[in-house]
Amino acid sequence: MKVFTTALAGAALLAAFSTGARAAPLEVFACVPEWASLAKSLGGDRIGTVTLATTPFDNPDNLKPTPGQIAALGRADLMLCTGAGLEEAWLPAMLERANNPKLAKGKPGYFMAGDFVKLIEEHGHGEEKSEPKKEEKGEEHEVHPHIQGDPNNVRIVAGQLAKRLIALDPGGKDVYTERAKTFITQLTALTKELKTKAAPLKGVNIAVQHDHSTYLLNWVGIRTAATVEPEPNVAPGPAHLTAVVNEVPKQNIRFIIYAAYEDPSPSRYVKEKAKIPLVKLPFTVGGTPEATDLLSYYKDSVERLLDGLAGRERP
Repeated sequence: MKVFTTALAGAALLAAFSTGARAAPLEVFACVPEWASLAKSLGGDRIGTVTLATTPFDNPDNLKPTPGQIAALGRADLMLCTGAGLEEAWLPAMLERANNPKLAKGKPGYFMAGDFVKLIEEHGHGEEKSEPKKEEKGEEHEVHPHIQGDPNNVRIVAGQLAKRLIALDPGGKDVYTERAKTFITQLTALTKELKTKAAPLKGVNIAVQHDHSTYLLNWVGIRTAATVEPEPNVAPGPAHLTAVVNEVPKQNIRFIIYAAYEDPSPSRYVKEKAKIPLVKLPFTVGGTPEATDLLSYYKDSVERLLDGLAGRERP
């Protein structure tokens, strides 16, 4: 009887491999919501639990990991993060505590999206990363890490992530290939549609609460003319706020943007004094009710920017 049961188990295992099924779905740890969404889009049912380090309403620079998150990192087959300095304040310590050899740098389970795209320097728009800069206090990075703002970046990352999923789960090659093809086709079509729709935004001057949307703004052609925070995560004083208000008529600033995770109080002060709209952006998937996945994130972002240009505000 024991031999018969063992044979059945072996046959079932052989059948699973022959049909491309895994014994268990891939366990994923994603540092930020955009990569969790991308993993689900490309992997479907072959992706199991996706543990998210940060929510759309958390500042991704300032995570305080929980024991549960560290345990999930220890179980993960794949870690999806941005890199480019975004998670450097907390991820290395998490990896050390999780002690998961599958996520060691150079292993298939270690995936940094920022490694595959053109990065923009912190204080230079549209420039590629060149010489390293001295690290400064707070959340400053030598490059802008929020690459999800440009759909062209995500299209590149999607192709690379599909290859990585296949490396980790060869039996799912057909699934990953087909789902990646569908996602990239949809994203490409939407990118073209939204770029046309966003044409009125090209060359418009705006103010930002914090310089977190550089890739999105560059993609649609918006210019950042003023920043409400004098330094990242540093509340502006009265003199700086007055200076920003005074820049509004000088620079013909049309509206102010802030991310879903930010307290908009300083930007609201500028809005009220300068009489211009205050626009909330999702910043990532889930940041607004409309931004339920990457495709709707781009659609909602463009629509909200156009609302700001038209003088409208949305919660």
